[in-house]
Amino acid sequence: SLISNYLVLLSGDIGSYANDPLEPTAIRMSVQLRTTGQIDTDAAIALIDDYVQAKFPPTVSVSTGGLTFVERSLNQLVVQSQLVSVIISIAMVFLILSVSWGSVWAGLIGIAPLAISILFNFAVMAATGIKLNIGTALVASLAVGIGIDYTIHYLAAYNREYVAHNGADGFLWRTFITSGKAIMINAVSVGCGFAVLILSGFNMLAQFGFLI
Repeated sequence: SLISNYLVLLSGDIGSYANDPLEPTAIRMSVQLRTTGQIDTDAAIALIDDYVQAKFPPTVSVSTGGLTFVERSLNQLVVQSQLVSVIISIAMVFLILSVSWGSVWAGLIGIAPLAISILFNFAVMAATGIKLNIGTALVASLAVGIGIDYTIHYLAAYNREYVAHNGADGFLWRTFITSGKAIMINAVSVGCGFAVLILSGFNMLAQFGFLI
């Protein structure tokens, strides 16, 4: 009865919210959240479902829907595929380095900084409250693509200096000031290039730039 009174007050065209302004047999409710992210959305849906089961009579049929379910499916597909891609990428890097250098240790040393960077990236996301979404899920894959160059360059320089000086004292320092210096300059320039995205008004893009 109360709902009917409200619908009368609304009057006008309410076809998108009820099938009858006085005695509706079907109504629609829209829920707006002040937060973003699939975790909050899933929590809200769970609360709605629990409330329906506890308060609504069995004669009333309730179904939830909307774009949030499309977003959930899209996020799950992208995030899951990205995680699988990262695992495959690291495995391929390990295989390539191991074959190239003829050593399993070279493969393990090569993927170590990549794995640490990816784990550190997720740790920063957890500490700063950045949620895993379509944009931030791409960072891990890019980390592999960007970081493998540094690893290969450094391993090559390390091997070159070690062979040239027969492992004598100072070969490691020469590796640092040649390949290491170039890697640092390149990393800083790439980081600054992506850091510009932090100024974006699009939150997902700003987070992407920050994490890169």
